Amino acid sequence: MLHRLRRQMPEFSFFRKLSVLAGGSIVGQALVVISSPLLTRFFSPEEFGVFAVFSAIIGILGILIGLRFELAIASSRERADAAAMVLATAGTSAVMASLVMVATWLFGKQLAAALNLPMLAPWLWLLGPAALIWGIGSALSYWSIRHGRYRSNAANRILQYGTQAGSQVSLGFLQTGAPGLVAGYLLGYVARVVHYVWQLPRADRALVVQSDWRTLVRLMRENWRYPVYVVPSAFLQTVCQLGPAILIAALYGPAIAGLYALSQRIIGLPMRMLSEAASKVFLGEAREFHGLSLRQYFRRTTALFAALALLGSLPLLLFAPGLFEIVFGSVWRESGILIQLLAPLYLVRFIVQPTSQLLYMVGRQDIYFVSSMINAAAFIFSFGCAYFFELDVKVTVLLFSVTSSLSFVFNFVSVWLVLRGGGELESLKDQQRLAD
Repeated sequence: MLHRLRRQMPEFSFFRKLSVLAGGSIVGQALVVISSPLLTRFFSPEEFGVFAVFSAIIGILGILIGLRFELAIASSRERADAAAMVLATAGTSAVMASLVMVATWLFGKQLAAALNLPMLAPWLWLLGPAALIWGIGSALSYWSIRHGRYRSNAANRILQYGTQAGSQVSLGFLQTGAPGLVAGYLLGYVARVVHYVWQLPRADRALVVQSDWRTLVRLMRENWRYPVYVVPSAFLQTVCQLGPAILIAALYGPAIAGLYALSQRIIGLPMRMLSEAASKVFLGEAREFHGLSLRQYFRRTTALFAALALLGSLPLLLFAPGLFEIVFGSVWRESGILIQLLAPLYLVRFIVQPTSQLLYMVGRQDIYFVSSMINAAAFIFSFGCAYFFELDVKVTVLLFSVTSSLSFVFNFVSVWLVLRGGGELESLKDQQRLAD
């Protein structure tokens, strides 16, 4: 299907690149989905719940670990500056990972107790190394995207998710319990970094290593908006995406969190990964557009994301409970119901999140931060109501889905208003140049 669409739209370079990069995510996520019926026979909902909390914490730390300097790699005009930002991201990740290791050593048991998951405590020491691997992988990924190595990125995604799926199935067969899910998950990220390093050309390695500390300090100062604005906003957005699994485990127990985790594994995580792939391509391509052409580019890509979201998710959203009961077993039927309740959030997030990268390019990270605050308020409101009014988990999930969608609507409207203002300004500049 992607090949036919690509042939029908040969002039749309964004779609061609997205089809390559997202194709790797699709294949990789397909391996994850295919492995899931086996995993639901090897692991119980409680074990899935423990894994869901661990992977959610890793995902949240992954946003903080490099202080989002990796975004400057793709948007930097000069190749040497981009190479220096790769080194800056890796160094920042190392410092932050060390702080995570100290924090887990001091407060790991208290965190596990607060989450009502004492069995998680022995594995929290892995958070620091895993976050470091995540940060290095993100830096290398954006460097690869900058140089148009979309096929390499696609292969990397397949390797990562294939390693995760294969490792988890193998460890599940050996009846390793929740630690098997955790170990398989981390092995996928190790494979990701090893592949990126192996694929990195020798000239690129030399360019990154040769970056001097004065250049690093200068670029980190120039890109101060990423840690100041983007880190808090991305952190809030990620907490709102991954935090529900943590709070569901704390409020309703690990078994319910496991049911929620399966729904995320089947549709939530794939849509998030596709959205991230689209965001990377969009950020790299948008540098070439200005004014009216940028607005047209925004409209075309938004329409494309809407069509892809509806075509890909509609069948599952309509028939999820019955399909889950058949494929995964009757105990997992509730996961299909949770998918239906989360449908508004899945669709709106997939459509809006990639194009919201434009706020980075026009220096309006503050708007992204406001959107994140709205999302965080919806998150706190939903689970605050669940805690104080003892809501059923389905009511809580539906409330979270509807209220969180509003932040993405705000984001979309804000981007469009910014583009209209910028486009009008660009047109005035063009007219002035012609007059001169």
